[in-house]
Amino acid sequence: MTNVTKPRLRSTLSAAACLATLLAATTASAAENFSFDSTAKGIDGVRVPATGNPFQGARVFSISTTTTYADARKEVTVGKCGSWVNAPGSMFPQSGICAFEQYTVRFSCAPASDASAESNCWGLLEGVGGRLQGRTGVIAYRSNATGSVGVGSWR
Repeated sequence: MTNVTKPRLRSTLSAAACLATLLAATTASAAENFSFDSTAKGIDGVRVPATGNPFQGARVFSISTTTTYADARKEVTVGKCGSWVNAPGSMFPQSGICAFEQYTVRFSCAPASDASAESNCWGLLEGVGGRLQGRTGVIAYRSNATGSVGVGSWR
C-alpha cells in the first residue's frame, strides 16, 4: 500500500472539520471537541484467498493516538484494534473495534474516492473508565495503512 503523508491526510479533512463544528454547535455545553493523530502497527491478520481481490479477512494492530482538545490539552493513549472486511454488498466495506484503557471505538470505513489506499471512516466512542466513564462521542477520520488523522467530540 502507498503511504500517505499526514499533511495530505489533514488537507482532506475539511468535511470532517465541518462536521465537528456542527456537532459543537448542537451538543451540550459539556461537549469536548478534539482532533487526533494515530499511528498503527500491524500485529497479525488473516485473509482468504492469500493474494488477490476480492478477499475476506481481518487484522489486529496496536495503535498510539495523540488527542488534542479544543483547550490545547493533549493526551496520548495506546490500545489494540481489530478490523475486518465486511461481506460483499455491505453498506461499509470495512468495520472494526478498538479498545483503550478509558474508551472503546466501533468504526466503519469506505474507500476514499480521491486517494488510493486511503479510507474515510466514522466511529462511535464509548467511555468505559476514568473521566470518560458513561460518556459517548463520535469521530470522523481519514485512514491509511500506517495511521489516521481526524476530529471528534465527547458528550
